[in-house]
Amino acid sequence: MLKSIICHVGQPCDAGGNFLLTGTQLEPCQPKPPDDWSPYNSCLEFKLADFIYTCNQMSAGNLNILLNLWVASLVEVGGHPIFSSHTKMYQTIDNTQFGDVKWQSFAVKYTGDAEVDPAPWMRDEYDIWFQDPHKVVQNMLANPKFAKEMDYQPFCEYDVKTST
Repeated sequence: MLKSIICHVGQPCDAGGNFLLTGTQLEPCQPKPPDDWSPYNSCLEFKLADFIYTCNQMSAGNLNILLNLWVASLVEVGGHPIFSSHTKMYQTIDNTQFGDVKWQSFAVKYTGDAEVDPAPWMRDEYDIWFQDPHKVVQNMLANPKFAKEMDYQPFCEYDVKTST
């Protein structure tokens, strides 16, 4: 049996696998204007969604309570809410474009032999959310901020003190 050896030289290439000449500049990305918060209407709307979703990870029920309290305070002064419900906030977050990788999901449930008194995790169904890793990596590689920070050739890094 013939074996083929593929040497990964780490030389950047185009989408067709053709090596790029050394020093080839990537096409520059068009930056968004500093006041463009789309799909959010403002910096405040973005920061609220970011805080609730990434820092606080508040439940949908508690988020609705918070938003309803906020709406009540705004009605008194003729203001309008940033988000009317957790659903509206989640829709806006889902429409946030940083690349074009959509969220997907599937459900899993234990399917092994049933016990007489099974643990809760054996009865429950769990949602798994993910983004296509191939598309996520493509977006990372297309980000010009990483252009000079990327090691294209695989290597092993060792600690000289412990040789590990």
